[in-house]
Amino acid sequence: MIWPFKKKHDLEQRSAFPVVTAQYIDARRRNQSTDGSAALSATVGTCVGVWSRAFSMLTPEPLADVLTPDILASIGLDLCLKGESCWHIRVHANELELVRVAYWDEFADGKFHLHIAKVNSTKTVKALAPEVLKLVINPAPASPWQGRSPFALMGLSPALMAEIEQAISAALPMTGKGLLPMSASIPEEQQSKALSGLRNGSLAVVTSKADFATHAGGDRSELRRVDLTPDLAKADLNPATTSLHERLLTAAGVPPALVTSSGNAGAMREAYRLFALQTVDPLARMITPELTAKLGVTRLSLDAMMSSNVAGRARAVGVLVNSGVPLATAMQLVGWEGVSLPKAQPVKEAAAE
Repeated sequence: MIWPFKKKHDLEQRSAFPVVTAQYIDARRRNQSTDGSAALSATVGTCVGVWSRAFSMLTPEPLADVLTPDILASIGLDLCLKGESCWHIRVHANELELVRVAYWDEFADGKFHLHIAKVNSTKTVKALAPEVLKLVINPAPASPWQGRSPFALMGLSPALMAEIEQAISAALPMTGKGLLPMSASIPEEQQSKALSGLRNGSLAVVTSKADFATHAGGDRSELRRVDLTPDLAKADLNPATTSLHERLLTAAGVPPALVTSSGNAGAMREAYRLFALQTVDPLARMITPELTAKLGVTRLSLDAMMSSNVAGRARAVGVLVNSGVPLATAMQLVGWEGVSLPKAQPVKEAAAE
């Protein structure tokens, strides 16, 4: 019993769940399906993975302590997705250290506001241009300080590829489901019976007078299940998807033969060589001036990446030497500068009988 002169406090009522609008859900969905300027899809993931792994195989010269393989892999990932990569240069225990920057604000007087991601927080650091390593590719003439991802130069192709995958993904939940037209005159019990038959995959039939509990009226025709499984064969997506997949790979500098499923080893070796010489090496040369100015790295070597091509280089040296090219020149042409060769052993003459 509550004392009559003591008023009971009103209980505070709160909603169990916050109000979520359709616009918020759409924004979250777009956020999860994009990264930087690229609409995420399996093809985009392939390009990003190939770039990242290729950059991790580069060898910085002469300093290899600062640009470790994990940092180089992150640089390749950033350049592929955003066209630029930003790092804060710090000195820790008398050694240079690079800290990855999540996003940044750049001002005209060479000042930066760097936002470094931490666990459950973000740290903002003010830095000058000499303290910031900013690597840029594909800059526009109107904004040379800002890089552009290769996907930003492809127009609607990355978004179209992502939309095709989303369309197929949205169609899968309707696979195997159906719709049952049902008259309002059918009693609720008979509706439950029909729905149970629909769940079991059989035809739901209401034909007898006992089901209607009346002698006149009612729809006595058989109720048939309408299949709602999408017919993707009419869309004929395979040719368009294959062509779009190859165009995205080519625009990102990845030869389609490098990731082909046909298993042609010869074509894959040539595609690998083409990718290293026409994509990775030019990108490495683009970012070398900034690395030289800030870290003292003068070259990003492809030797480790091209180590699988030793047999091809050896054959090229043999062909050049047999054609009259000096050995030193042939070694330089195939990229083997400074490689010391063992001296040939003198051939012993056969003893006279």
